[in-house]
Amino acid sequence: MRSYVFDNLGPEHNPGPEAQELVRTWHSEERRQFLSWISRRAPPPLAKAARQVMAAKSQTEGFTSAFEAADSALARLDTLLPSSDAISTLLEWLDELRTEELDFLEGGSEVVQVGGMVITRPAPRSAAWAASLAAAVRPHLFGLGSAPLTFAGLMPRVLFRERPEEPLPALLRAALQAAFVTAEEDLRAMHKATTLGDKALTGLYASSSAPRAWRIIASLGPLTRSELARGLGVTKRTASQSVGALEEAGLVILRPSDRAILPASADRALRE
Repeated sequence: MRSYVFDNLGPEHNPGPEAQELVRTWHSEERRQFLSWISRRAPPPLAKAARQVMAAKSQTEGFTSAFEAADSALARLDTLLPSSDAISTLLEWLDELRTEELDFLEGGSEVVQVGGMVITRPAPRSAAWAASLAAAVRPHLFGLGSAPLTFAGLMPRVLFRERPEEPLPALLRAALQAAFVTAEEDLRAMHKATTLGDKALTGLYASSSAPRAWRIIASLGPLTRSELARGLGVTKRTASQSVGALEEAGLVILRPSDRAILPASADRALRE
């Protein structure tokens, strides 16, 4: 979910400085709508993860027309599934979005009048973000079934330009390669975190929820004790016991600015 931070979704397609922290952000409503869409449209493991984040932030499900483009893209993709050839399926889907959905094709520039002056500026950005989001919640495109895995950025804006600089198949393959590399990095990071947690907590008296607490902190980023308790579905006292065990094991620290719990390795990386 870190790969699809809402800051990188809208028309600006521009992640902000806090893009790594899906949970701790001041864009509360945008986050709620983004996670709500995933909870309704994604396979069960991804939907459950989205609901877990909303529970941590004590948010209810929301609906907004901003995600209609993602719904439209997903509906078209679902008509092409199941498929045994991901590349061919994505190319056919891309052709539909480029030719039949006005929101997706991206023009070069537009002429507008500002303060009595006529200027040329880049045309509004397309709904490429919606196509990427739709593809991300369909991992069975690649034979993964309902695996709790997303591939970030499968459908970048370059695929929707009116006059692409390269053939679409070549651009799509480059996007796939980049997405797979990012997914591999995330999987390696989570495997490393899980292995580290199992080793650090072995033989240590700890709350039974400590391993789960470690995994959610390593996955989502900084959380307060209250947020951790809601995300895990436990009492605040149980969450505090888990945090104490994780601190004793050297896995987490408290961030001075807001007392949020974060992996100790993240703090070392910031200081280095």
